[in-house]
Amino acid sequence: MKRLLSLPLLLIVFVNISSQDKKTAMKFFEAGNFEEAIDEYLPLYEADKENLEFNYNLAVSYLNTNIDKSLAIPHLERLTKNPKIDANAWYLLGRAYHFGYQFDAAIVAYEKFRETNNGSEVNKVDAVKQIEYCENAKELMKFGVKVKFENLGKNINSAYADYFPFIPIDESYLLFNSKRDLNSTEQLDGSYLPNIFMSPVKSGEYQKAQPLPENINTSDGKEEVVGLNSNGTRAMFYYEDFKQYGDLYECKIDGATLGKPTKLEKSVNSKYVEIAACINNNGSKLYFASDRPGGYGGIDLYSCQLLPNGKWSLPTNLGPTINTKFDEDFPNLSPDGKSLYFSSKGHTSMGGFDIFKTTWDPIKNKYSSVQNLGYPLNTPEDNMNFRVSESGKHGYISAVRKEGYGDLDIYRVDFLDVEPRYTVISGTISSDDNAEKFLDLFIQVTDLETEEVYGDYLPNEKSLRYIMILPKGRYDVYVGGEAGYEEIYDEIEILDKSSFKSFITKDIKLKKK
Repeated sequence: MKRLLSLPLLLIVFVNISSQDKKTAMKFFEAGNFEEAIDEYLPLYEADKENLEFNYNLAVSYLNTNIDKSLAIPHLERLTKNPKIDANAWYLLGRAYHFGYQFDAAIVAYEKFRETNNGSEVNKVDAVKQIEYCENAKELMKFGVKVKFENLGKNINSAYADYFPFIPIDESYLLFNSKRDLNSTEQLDGSYLPNIFMSPVKSGEYQKAQPLPENINTSDGKEEVVGLNSNGTRAMFYYEDFKQYGDLYECKIDGATLGKPTKLEKSVNSKYVEIAACINNNGSKLYFASDRPGGYGGIDLYSCQLLPNGKWSLPTNLGPTINTKFDEDFPNLSPDGKSLYFSSKGHTSMGGFDIFKTTWDPIKNKYSSVQNLGYPLNTPEDNMNFRVSESGKHGYISAVRKEGYGDLDIYRVDFLDVEPRYTVISGTISSDDNAEKFLDLFIQVTDLETEEVYGDYLPNEKSLRYIMILPKGRYDVYVGGEAGYEEIYDEIEILDKSSFKSFITKDIKLKKK
């Protein structure tokens, strides 16, 4: 199932292709191997720049890759000067302007396409929506979100598509998908089947990502990680068969150990396509995306409750506040479970899928109106999956950017203008005798102003990493409970805005009695 770009096109068939070079170029083009097609068509175009076939096929090829799609503009401008050219060239020119952030020019091109009253019926319908996207984009870009993109580097990203990042609340590892070559069979379109990769975090750095074992990654199938609960113990995988019908599987995670994926029951998986999914931390509620009939149109978001017998209930559509007549995908819960992030081609999208946020209102017993996360998190390209951190100050996203390694890369995004809500304090537990495990150790935090226990925290059994979230205030921190080691008493103050720190690293070392 192709998810990176959905672009309705009408391919024009040209004749008199006689030379071997032309045949080779057309072979790649018809196979959907557009990057190779570009390489073959460029010298042909340089030799004959007025050739309609070369211009058209180059433009279509650019629009179907993650290469700069605005490179299609001069080719389509040349085509639209020819009064006899197919009307769909105007639609494609609108798409090229749109991807190039030339929104007014895109609207003009879309309108000229509609005025022709010709062309593909699919494109006729889509042009109306694309104009709306352009209007949305013009307004959204007036109020861009101040963010900083940090490429996760060569340990994570490759020259191939690396996408759909998922991190647990303690950010101890990263799960993602990659279409890199793992000595697998190259597809007709020049791509490789996706595999799921994992990168652990050591000393604050992501280690070299490795593919998951064969009990998860198949040798000849399509599999993707499409969900992860906040505490990182339950991952959701998508497997697709040869008919391109997909189903959802659950995989339990214990530290760095992944169990065998198990297919979700029939109340979730149907004869239709089930795509992304997520489970809340206590395992009582499941959210997923499906194109089953009875929704509001296209792919909709659904939820299921866990029944007393351990089975999932029949799914409930999340309703018209979230779902539109267009596609909705990739539900992701915030770490506190109160907010739902998802992608949508409806609402106020800039083009294709944008990422939106909605918050559950317990008084009204419904989700609030959805909010576009804004530019540059959202762009005219498809923006599918966003994973927010515990603090809300940063998140993880896949994007095509000039500084990337090629195709989609995974980025950490820091929000620069979000009001801080609390501070994330994390670190590792160690001891002077280099113990590798603590059975009864716990951390207790007491609010010094109210003298009430704010929370109890346990380190991860395997990584010995702890994490706690504290708002502004003064706290007493107690570390103890482990036989044979001295207790630790400490005090920490979370300062106000003028001296605010969103992250504090605080390693704890135990001493033998």
